[in-house]
Amino acid sequence: MNAAQLAIDSLARFGVYDAVRFEGSTRTNEEQELLSRKLAAVLRARGVGPGDRVVVMMPNCPEIFCAFQAVWKIGAVILPVMPQLGEREVGYLLEDSGAKVALVAPLLAPIVDVARSGAPSCEALLSLGPTEVAGATDITGEIAAAEPVDSVVDRAGDDLALLLYTSGTTGRPKGVMLTHDNILWSSQQVGGMAEMPEGMPILHVMPMAHSFGVLMMCVGFVKGFRATVMVRWDTREVFENIERHRIERMGMVPTMLTYLLDFPERERFDIGSLNWVWSGGAALANEVRVDFEREFECTVRDGYGLTESTAVATAYSDSDEYRAGSCGRAVDGVEVAVMDDDHNRMPAGTPGEVCIRGRNVMKGYWGKPEATAETVRDGWLHSGDIGVLDADGFLRITDRKKDLIIKGGENISPREIEEALYEHEAISEVAVVAVPHKTWGDDIWAAVVFKPGAAASEEELRAHTADFVTRFKIPSRFVVQPELPKNAVGKIMKREVRASLLTSS
Repeated sequence: MNAAQLAIDSLARFGVYDAVRFEGSTRTNEEQELLSRKLAAVLRARGVGPGDRVVVMMPNCPEIFCAFQAVWKIGAVILPVMPQLGEREVGYLLEDSGAKVALVAPLLAPIVDVARSGAPSCEALLSLGPTEVAGATDITGEIAAAEPVDSVVDRAGDDLALLLYTSGTTGRPKGVMLTHDNILWSSQQVGGMAEMPEGMPILHVMPMAHSFGVLMMCVGFVKGFRATVMVRWDTREVFENIERHRIERMGMVPTMLTYLLDFPERERFDIGSLNWVWSGGAALANEVRVDFEREFECTVRDGYGLTESTAVATAYSDSDEYRAGSCGRAVDGVEVAVMDDDHNRMPAGTPGEVCIRGRNVMKGYWGKPEATAETVRDGWLHSGDIGVLDADGFLRITDRKKDLIIKGGENISPREIEEALYEHEAISEVAVVAVPHKTWGDDIWAAVVFKPGAAASEEELRAHTADFVTRFKIPSRFVVQPELPKNAVGKIMKREVRASLLTSS
């Protein structure tokens, strides 16, 4: 068993076809497979073997697809990293994962070079192109000269294949351990329920460091998709690609749907080929779905999943009739239940915590057995989301049990931002909360209490926070408060903070 088999089987099943379009060039699935085999040989020659973690930090491009296959072929574990992250954040991932090597796009080599100074396990920084970073090695020549590997390392189903770091509510991101079985099974299940022609042209816009992006790649192998890949989101370019390549389907987070709706020149483009959009990564407002279906004359369907469930839990098949506010029903082979705090199933129509069981559920959190035991109990993944199941098994998410921020489909830890702000000498107390935002889903606000006689401007607090977290996580508003509401034991009451901020805004 090996997740790399998805791409190999796809080539055998569908033959040679144009698999990836990217910035004016096209590569066949055969060319992609050959490059991955050569890259696998280079990594193996550098001592990377089964179980070793390989950090991959690249924007979307054909090479990142090959990197997944190359790492899997030699039995190693891939740890994809968002290209927007800064040195501190990348340094934590390298150190926490014990990564052996880092594979990067040349532009990102300086960030990873600084980041790995605190990660002695990272033996090499390998660049897919020329770089002036002294600590990096351009391996393009090695790849060109390499003898391709001719076999795939066999792995057990529960062997680790993918390590995806996701934020929660308790500080630093946790590494979600996804196995070869998680990936193979989930991809085949979703591919099996997608009632669509094989070889369909799709637009790939989700980053490959996001579980939704990885799932789209793997389902693409199952269905033989012909993918147009975008390096990053650009609204005009999305319209151009749909028109030029007659894109029929695409997966997006709700923020992206809003960007397309709000684009002032959208009527200039012929996007009549687009017939279906999968929305995931965050809750989809019904108003956005209705507006999008009306304006673009295509079907929009919401799904639900977490990184911890390999991005899979509930979805709509093509034949399912849409139910307002629902994110579909459990994918075949997955159990979804709504439970109370004592782990008892709630009857239909009664809210409770959404719990998931199946071969899609993660192996656990990297190096965090206590957090794993708290989240996965008796085989059930406890999501932290509050939802309701109707009598037919359709799920509706109603609230969050935890104070997680989901901005543009990205999980953001309030604690991580709070810890950064507590480093500022003027701050006595801080509470970071999510507030509703039309485009992002959640926006980030911070309520701050200054020490007696101290003060700081919003600009100063924003610049300070930027030293610790990526710009995307910086609060858009800092609201000064005389004190923060607390319960009897002195814990800051986030719900009251949020309600007070919204009332005073």
